[in-house]
Amino acid sequence: MPYSPRMPHILIVDDEPDLAGLLAYNLGRAGFSTTQVHTGEEALARVREAPPDLLLLDLMLPDMDGAALYRELRADPTTSHLRVLVISARPDAHSRISGVEVILKPFKVQDVVARVTALLRAP
Repeated sequence: MPYSPRMPHILIVDDEPDLAGLLAYNLGRAGFSTTQVHTGEEALARVREAPPDLLLLDLMLPDMDGAALYRELRADPTTSHLRVLVISARPDAHSRISGVEVILKPFKVQDVVARVTALLRAP
């Protein structure tokens, strides 16, 4: 779904196009606009070009570790404020990144939509 200034914008970063598409479809139905990217480098470029309201980040990306991408964004004052929800198949995801919400794969898409909604409502 294309970006609209009236809709919160979610950047989905996942190397599985089918899963990213499923998330985008369901988030769109819930009233969010989305952009999908499949690598860490694409994510960095998109975030710097147009920071999203929330980053939905998989930890296992083909070109870089999602945890390293998260740390790079946190270290940059222009992106350190971004809200992030991590999705990962790694059971150790909570220990790899502290202070961030994590949903483990497999998950129910409704749970991801609910978490995204809650994170965007939080102050």
